Amino acid sequence: MKLRTLPLLLIAITLTACSGHKSVLSSLSSSFSISESSLEPSSITPSSSEEIKSSSAPTSSSQISSSAQPSTPAYEGYYNDLTSWSNGEELKTKLNIISHKTYKALNYTAPNYQTNINADHSYYDFGYLDVIYSETDVYKNETNKGWQREHAFCASLMCGSLTAEAVKRVGRATDFHNLLAASASANSSRGNKNYGNADKSSESYQNRTTQNGKDGYSFDSLNFEPADKDKGRVARAIFYMAMMYKDDELDEVNNVVMKGLKIVEDPVTYVAGNNGAFAIGNLSTLLDWNKKYPVDYLEMQHNISVYQDKSAIDGFAQGNRNPFVDYPSLVDYVYGENKDKQGNLNDFVSSESILNSQKSNKELSHYALKEAKRSYEPGSQIQANDYKIVKVLKNYDTEVVNDGYTNSLTNHTFSTDDGEAIDAIITAGEDTFKYRITLNPLATCSSGEISLSASGINKGKKAEDQEVVFGNEKFILNFDSSANISSSNTMTITNINQDGSPIGVTLGSNTKPLTKFVFKTKESYKVDAAYIKCFVGNTSSSYSLTIKVGDNVLLNSVTVNNKDVAKVYGTSTSTPLQGQVTYIFTGSTSLKINSIAFNEII
Repeated sequence: MKLRTLPLLLIAITLTACSGHKSVLSSLSSSFSISESSLEPSSITPSSSEEIKSSSAPTSSSQISSSAQPSTPAYEGYYNDLTSWSNGEELKTKLNIISHKTYKALNYTAPNYQTNINADHSYYDFGYLDVIYSETDVYKNETNKGWQREHAFCASLMCGSLTAEAVKRVGRATDFHNLLAASASANSSRGNKNYGNADKSSESYQNRTTQNGKDGYSFDSLNFEPADKDKGRVARAIFYMAMMYKDDELDEVNNVVMKGLKIVEDPVTYVAGNNGAFAIGNLSTLLDWNKKYPVDYLEMQHNISVYQDKSAIDGFAQGNRNPFVDYPSLVDYVYGENKDKQGNLNDFVSSESILNSQKSNKELSHYALKEAKRSYEPGSQIQANDYKIVKVLKNYDTEVVNDGYTNSLTNHTFSTDDGEAIDAIITAGEDTFKYRITLNPLATCSSGEISLSASGINKGKKAEDQEVVFGNEKFILNFDSSANISSSNTMTITNINQDGSPIGVTLGSNTKPLTKFVFKTKESYKVDAAYIKCFVGNTSSSYSLTIKVGDNVLLNSVTVNNKDVAKVYGTSTSTPLQGQVTYIFTGSTSLKINSIAFNEII
């Protein structure tokens, strides 16, 4: 459902649009697992619990042919050194020289997730990422479990080693034109397969599309086929990589010569120990995807961000552009049917000019939410400085606006009547969008939100009950671990600190894992709700959580495996239960608990 109508433009050919914005509306139940700030933002749509694809974000026209009228100088002179070429090899060489002229290789290591957070944020909400392989935007802090960085030209095929080894050396495996924010689960399914049309007749064929039959992905043993919305983006990333790294280079870390990258017709299989094929398929399919699926706003956003935005760890931008995003028709002159022909850049219309023409306003692209507080306690109100609305200009710069927009929750006092979440609707100019605010159920409990800390916990008392006091409340805890109880190898128990203050406790680690943790009130209570705010310490951690009141199960075996983002787990019941409130975790590695709460019925 479109939120607004975009003018149709005729530019010597018929224009077609493909959506680049995604949204989800989710129904909430009384038994829930919610992030403090990770519920999905969405456009204004009919109330529904189904996943809905929105066409809110404008997209580019279809492929512009070389016969189109010449455009005005584009990209601030970046391509001034490119005028004409005699054939595809000469064009590839010229593009390679231009691409390396201002290029600085970036590190892959954390906190360089921020590079993709800048490059791949959603159209209306900078707090979420527009990930490939999914119609669901993912909250920016949900790395590893929610989203990962996907190598379009997979690391194993271009470096001869798997990702963990390949990214130790900056360069082809750490090029952010090739690194796209992707659905974590889908990234795992892709592995090191080639991009191509999945064979539906193959025994290995699997289809992971969503309800509308178009979104998601499918694959067989050799080929991974993303949804239509992602096909052009991944194809142009691969064309860039084969141009950018066309020459052999020495991997000094592993003392291996990595050959120049090639795109071949047949799918390439990675075999460990063969030093890599340094090639990927399927050329004809990728050429077809480049033609059928044009550059959209979000692909251009990624291109510009990698070009100009400084990385968190290196302090500088990568500094180059993907020419096949800027001028998609160049692909055919390097790799396709025109590779033996001469050409002149003045004969091409830039993606920049096409995208900029899609709105009548000369400077403004749209309004968006730059940042926002997304969790409130009952009795509080949104304050003016809790969020920022920005104008996103056509050059992708932003300007904070202080008026000229409305927030549907201005002067609204949050209460338990709002339920577990409520949407704030922003109207600015022609744009209407919303962001979801969660209400902290711990704050509604009579116990208050009780924070945990490492103080008072005897980490040498393995598999024994011990009494601790948090928030003037007495608790009994018992933990088990595969770590020895000798002083040199006692299980790790440390505070989670923020701004120097403890905000929770970490139990266990990779080398001294926690396998079970039972935490219960010493006294018996009559309660109708209980919650715990927790997460895990690393990607390999996973715990099953059960909450009981006496012998009655209040919350039964939910999985806690979210890393970095604390979530609230728990539920309420219409019939109060009597007994000790008990939280039981069973799993492995590292568990982090911020706080707990329960509501006592007097």
